[in-house]
Amino acid sequence: MTLRLTADEDETLARLAKSFRTSKNSAAATAIEIAAPKQNHEEFVAASTTALLRRYAALMTRLADA
Repeated sequence: MTLRLTADEDETLARLAKSFRTSKNSAAATAIEIAAPKQNHEEFVAASTTALLRRYAALMTRLADA
């Protein structure tokens, strides 16, 4: 696949790749993965919230009582 970028976009991608310590191709794939919405995002957020609330329930109770 060829990705046609402006000079500024290419420079941004190069900086991103440097910060990720990877190739520009891999940086572009990672950026897409980060930016693209997931089909099950709402389910992921709900499950994560439930798990975190369960995990930290005792701590949250102690903080509320403090």
